[in-house]
Amino acid sequence: MESGERFVRVTVQARTFRCEASVIVPAGGYRGRVIDLLNTDTQFLALTDVRLFHGGEGAEEDPVRHDVLLLRKGEIEFVIPLDDHW
Repeated sequence: MESGERFVRVTVQARTFRCEASVIVPAGGYRGRVIDLLNTDTQFLALTDVRLFHGGEGAEEDPVRHDVLLLRKGEIEFVIPLDDHW
């Protein structure tokens, strides 16, 4: 990680699953928010320390854990920053 970058926990709802994960947000300025990651030209969002729930919202199953998940942004329905870093 570069100086000033930080991890932010998020909930991501995709078309076929929901997950809780961390994203790396750049240091301050207008690009220091989760929404700025979603508005970049890159096709994928890198998620780390992932807990994947295949049943979607409200599923009671145990999550599948992954160190890294690269999610195509077109699959994302919504993202909720859990650390108040919009």
